[in-house]
Amino acid sequence: PFYWEVEKEKNPHLIVLGTSGSGKTETLKSIIHELNLNKVPSLVIDFHNEFSGLATNLLNLREVGINPLEVSANERPENIVYETADIIRKIFKLGDIQEAILRQAIKQSYLEKGINLKEKKSFKEFPNFSDIKKNIFRQENSKNKNSIESLISRIEPLFDIEIFKEGNEIEFNKLLSKTTVVELKDFPTEMVKSAIAEFFLNKLSYYLYSLDKSKKLRMYCVIDEAHRLMYENSPLDRLLRESRKYGVGVILASQRPADFNETVLANAGAILSFQCNLEKDAKFVAKQLNLETRKIKNLVEPGLGYIKFSRSEKSEKVKIIPLSSRISKKDKEHKVEQVNNKREEKKKPKLEKKKIKFLSKLKKLFFYTNEEITRKTIIRVFFIFIFLLFCIWGLYTLSLYSVLFFLLALIWVPLFPESLKIKNKTLKLFNFLRFILSFILIILFLIFI
Repeated sequence: PFYWEVEKEKNPHLIVLGTSGSGKTETLKSIIHELNLNKVPSLVIDFHNEFSGLATNLLNLREVGINPLEVSANERPENIVYETADIIRKIFKLGDIQEAILRQAIKQSYLEKGINLKEKKSFKEFPNFSDIKKNIFRQENSKNKNSIESLISRIEPLFDIEIFKEGNEIEFNKLLSKTTVVELKDFPTEMVKSAIAEFFLNKLSYYLYSLDKSKKLRMYCVIDEAHRLMYENSPLDRLLRESRKYGVGVILASQRPADFNETVLANAGAILSFQCNLEKDAKFVAKQLNLETRKIKNLVEPGLGYIKFSRSEKSEKVKIIPLSSRISKKDKEHKVEQVNNKREEKKKPKLEKKKIKFLSKLKKLFFYTNEEITRKTIIRVFFIFIFLLFCIWGLYTLSLYSVLFFLLALIWVPLFPESLKIKNKTLKLFNFLRFILSFILIILFLIFI
């Protein structure tokens, strides 16, 4: 066995290379599994929904929504303008004129919302992709009509899907605490999937900038088919350069080694390579691992490869144990059941989810949780029953009972321990005062009778 001692390397990043079918994806699964065992969560960008079984949390971006134009307090809107335009240009292969039209449309969309492009501050309202489309058409004239039509036809899929909108804010602090898989398979074209991944990583980068720097490893960001997202100054490129300072490692896998420039590979904490069939790729990888080209080409068996750590000049031959051999049958069945439950939860209609949520809240309103004493539940039900009974009586007679039992309602109905995160001592005092006030109100009620 060999040990990956992250703290001894120049950084925690790992690059996994190899042709299709050589064992890259299976290796990523094994690494994520081992990270989980060591209580290090992973954030996985999953283009083919292959990692769902390892997830504690499946992130459905269709449900959450992600607006690339949202700006946090530590961002400058002007930067987002250029970054958004650059991402779309690279993925959809736009020309210079098309990019200029797009960039101007994004700028105008911010200005219409009263946002100063050079100002770092919190804003209440942000533009979205519908605003961009509208402002692209507003630029149309006889000279640029063809460029605008061509631009719209290329990036139309971005406007068709409903993901780039205002939605629930992605809580990255929660993503850092458990293994999360961002599933992208169900989105339309490959370019749309890449765009979503890029915008998501861009948001992640800015979230990391808001954290305190840390030498302790917080999490790993794992991306298979990383060649889709790798170019100079891309969000992934920035993540590789900046994330280490914030306790985040990056694990990338690709079947196209040439998409990683030599600087990226030279600065990786570790490089793991399986078979590369193409002479050009094999030669490129062999140079990084200080090996002969034939050794890379001869790695026929899936999972068999060479690894080189940054602290060593020498590469070691390794055989990766697949995930199926690392977990028991019982664990597998449990994982499958977990994933199926998550998928079923995602498929539930929103109305049904709201209904379940409402019923759950209603239950909590009248009953203590399992951890609390049944006796308290009985007392509460008794008081609520009395309250409802006499409120009806009070409303019927329009007498002082209405006032008395309205006060009783204020004491007992909305203010439950379930909804208040307060200390036990404070809670006991609070409950004691409620009993006293209730007692006084009941005495008053008896007097008025």
